[in-house]
Amino acid sequence: MPYSEMSDLALLELLIWREARGEPTDGKRAVAHVVKNRSLAPSWWNAHTVGNLKAVVLQKWQFSSFNLHDPNSDKWPQDDDPSFAECCAIATSVINGADPDNTAGATSYFDTSIEFPSAWGPEEDWEETLDVGHLRFFKPKSLPYISLDEE
Repeated sequence: MPYSEMSDLALLELLIWREARGEPTDGKRAVAHVVKNRSLAPSWWNAHTVGNLKAVVLQKWQFSSFNLHDPNSDKWPQDDDPSFAECCAIATSVINGADPDNTAGATSYFDTSIEFPSAWGPEEDWEETLDVGHLRFFKPKSLPYISLDEE
């Protein structure tokens, strides 16, 4: 099924599984919250539409597991994968607002196997909000959201 035909929930479940299936529960939760946090203010991340999780997940170059040449981009979970079941439960809980944000508003993260991403700009412009498993979560010290009124 093409991504464009998948629901917000199905895309979030797949993203959590692809990005964090080997991480502890709090890491999976945090990945889900990054997606939700990006959807909460009109910005380029969500096609300037609050709540547009699909736009956030499919925004080009934002989540490596959805990049064409990433080794995870063609992976799909098996129905009996216990990690996928956990990812599904987390996605549902986060979308429904039943899971408190364990990232304190993070909008970005990266794997500890790499250095701080230079594409984000200077590291001192970011606040680390959570370090769990192999993932580090950040939010900008001043959020660079674009208001629809400014366009």
